[in-house]
Parts: sequence; structure tokens; C-alpha cells
Amino acid sequence: MTISSIVIAGGGTGGHVYPGVAIAEEIQRRNPDARVAFIGTERGLEARILPPLGYALETINVSRLKGGGLWVKIKGLFRLPIATFQSWRILRRHKPEVVVGVGGYASGPALIAAWLTFRKTAIQEQNATPGLTNRWLGKIARRIFVGFSAAQRSFKAKKTVVTGNPIRAAIAAGLANAQRAPDTSAADTSAAPPTAPGLRVLVFGGSQGATFLNERVPELLVHLVSRGVAVTVTHQTGPSEVDATRERYRLLGGFATVVPFIDRMAEAYAAADLAICRAGALTIAELTAVGLPSVLVPFPHAADNHQEANARVLEAAGAALVATQASWDRERLTEALAELARDRARLMRMGDAARGLAEVDAARKLVDALEVLAA
Repeated sequence: MTISSIVIAGGGTGGHVYPGVAIAEEIQRRNPDARVAFIGTERGLEARILPPLGYALETINVSRLKGGGLWVKIKGLFRLPIATFQSWRILRRHKPEVVVGVGGYASGPALIAAWLTFRKTAIQEQNATPGLTNRWLGKIARRIFVGFSAAQRSFKAKKTVVTGNPIRAAIAAGLANAQRAPDTSAADTSAAPPTAPGLRVLVFGGSQGATFLNERVPELLVHLVSRGVAVTVTHQTGPSEVDATRERYRLLGGFATVVPFIDRMAEAYAAADLAICRAGALTIAELTAVGLPSVLVPFPHAADNHQEANARVLEAAGAALVATQASWDRERLTEALAELARDRARLMRMGDAARGLAEVDAARKLVDALEVLAA
């Protein structure tokens, strides 16, 4: 039985919104007439992402309960019953067969309203360490889908299914078809004549926390070049720091392509030997899908430090090196990158280890289970 109506709740960041979009795409692939609605907020990324994709977005007035001062918590508690009532009205209009929470502020009130009205509920937890909202909602949800097996310990085993994190169909296809290009490049730099094998590096910061990478990675890679390692770089900075980052590379040797955004991310992955990036759940899903080794720099202000937990999963599998901001050491990282440039076999083993963690059909697995729940 295919699903004919669903409400997906949550958002705030791309890491919450895009898994919901991937679920919606898979549902509508199976049933083009299925009605899909999202519940979110006006200020979250969902307000920019969903309307151009053609999905209905219903907004509620909700704010965080964790972090910030006392007034933030009081305001969040005051808004919770209002947001729950707003969610109830939305659910009454859309009459979904199942309500899925994907994390973020809006997920809580929507799942509470669904539970209070005896609707079937599920949550999708992207990270190895579940956030506060999903840990609480896991007590009332009928099914819990997790992106990392490590997240299972936070929920009841009989309700929990490891699916991996859903990736949008077009991106999943691009990643699956991505082929590693042969390394015929050589770094053009005046810092030092390259004497060791080259390294093609992809740098990006995600929707949060690009500034640290924009400031520190150019210095790191130019120092690597000074050690005799040929390096070519593609560095995505975000819109506000492209000029400053480009200047850092220019002043220190100028061997990088610096852009605000990369539109064809699958191709960028395929053209790289190594990524230096944050450790958000979707980033991890894409790195593993394409089998790309990485140096992961967890965003330290992520809720419950979940990015470091994500990164440690890849580190334990031999797919990544982890460099926290607190322990950032240019000399140590330079030596580690130089060793990887010399040891291509190790890079291949890291790529194989990353690919071994991939769940490129996560959306299919998840919707299979949702159809059973809806029935």
C-alpha cells in the first residue's frame, strides 16, 4: 500500500530539511498523486528551500527550549502549546496517514499534536548523537529511523530501524555515478617546487561554521605546498567570505579555485582525492556514497556536539581523520596530509572504508517501513 497523504515536520537547517525532501520524493515517485505537506517556521531554511521545489509549507510559531538564557527558555515554553494547537489545525486540514518528524523546532509540536490525535508517527534522526527534540519524541513515536547505528542506544530497540540518511534522488544518482578522475594535475605555485605526489583537495563548510575553515585551511594547504607536496584546491566559502579566502590563497601561493557555491557537488567529489569539511549528517552521507576520504572538522557549536560523534564513526572505520577546532595543529595536520599524498594505497583504503558505510538507498528503506506503518 502506497502512502496517499503525509506531513513532514521540522527544519531550521539543511541537515533537517533535505532528508524530509528525500522522503517526499520517494513517496511521490511511488504515488505521484500523494499529498505532501511540511510543517516548519518562517525563519528556517525550509522557508527558502521548499516553495521552489513545489512543496506546501505550513508555518507555526515555535522557538527553541535548549540553549540561550532563561528568557529564551521561557519564551520557548510559552510558545509550545500555541504551536501544538497550530499543528493540530494543520493536521486536521491535511488528514495525513502518517506524520514524520525530521528534527528542528517545528518537529516537536507537530509530533505532539499527531500523538494527541492518535495519528501514526515516526521520526528520522540524522546524527550519531540524537538531539534533545528527537530523544524526547522517541518516547511517543511509533517508529524511529536512524542514520547511524550508534544512535540506536538512545531509543527503544523494538521501535528503531537503521536506514541511513535519505539523500535526494538526483544527488544520490550523481554520487552513485561519480567516478574518481585520474590525477593529472600539478599545483601552480611559487611557494616551493613540488617534490612529492599531488593531492586534490575539496574544502567546504556546510550551512554552518564555514568561517573557521575559510581562515585556517588556506594556511594549512599553503604550508603543505611549502613541504614539497603538489596541491590543487577547490574551496567553497559561502557567499560572504569568498574574496577574503581567495586573497589568503593568492598571497600565500595562489593554487586554489575559490567559489561561493558549488552547483555540481557530485562532480566536485569525484574530482577530489580528499575532502576537508564539517561533519554534518548529510555531508557524511554524501562522502560515504561517493567513497571520498576526508579530514573532518566538527562544528563545535552543533547541538550536543553531534558533529564530533558523526565524525568519530568515520574515524573508527578508517574512512577519515578528525581534527577538532580545539585541537587544530597546523604542523600535525601538514604531516598527516603529506603522508596521505605519499601513500595512495592508504587513500584508497580510506575511500573503500567510507563506501562501506554508505546507505544510498536509505529513502527507499525508510518509505518501505512508512508504508507498513501507514497500513
